[in-house]
Amino acid sequence: MNNRALFNLSYGVYIISTWDNGRPTGCVANSAMQITSDPATIAISINHNNYTHKCLTESGRFAISIVSEKTDPKIIGTFGYQSGETVNKFDEVDYEIKGMLPVIKDSCGYLTCEIIDQMDTSSHTVFLGKIVDADLMEAADPMTYSYYHKVIKGKSPKNAPTYIAE
Repeated sequence: MNNRALFNLSYGVYIISTWDNGRPTGCVANSAMQITSDPATIAISINHNNYTHKCLTESGRFAISIVSEKTDPKIIGTFGYQSGETVNKFDEVDYEIKGMLPVIKDSCGYLTCEIIDQMDTSSHTVFLGKIVDADLMEAADPMTYSYYHKVIKGKSPKNAPTYIAE
């Protein structure tokens, strides 16, 4: 099987954020999609090994910052290649609180959600979130995963659902 065919599926690039005992934490995700419009519901997929996974299950809510093509690529590195367990990733980026959750300022939009259900797979949990708040940030095109790979020349972190060993 040629796993690279999966790269032809359309994805975005997102920062998923939540709280860790009063401090913001988060990770990069490429799997976020709208499930329903009424009530507005989103699904995200987070690896069991991500520290953010633990924090999501404890907090019961999350924000999605939608990364744009103008977003500083360092933000992706900050949230994608180090653990929030040992590093406060939000020390390195500007953020604001929206709907009681941390949101990256350098993004084109955000959604804040309450977790209403979840489903475990062997490596990831799919969290369903009821959208509580959403808005646009900067006028820019959202970054696709294809753009991230082809233009930014980014790689998939080991815990990403699209990771394929070289």
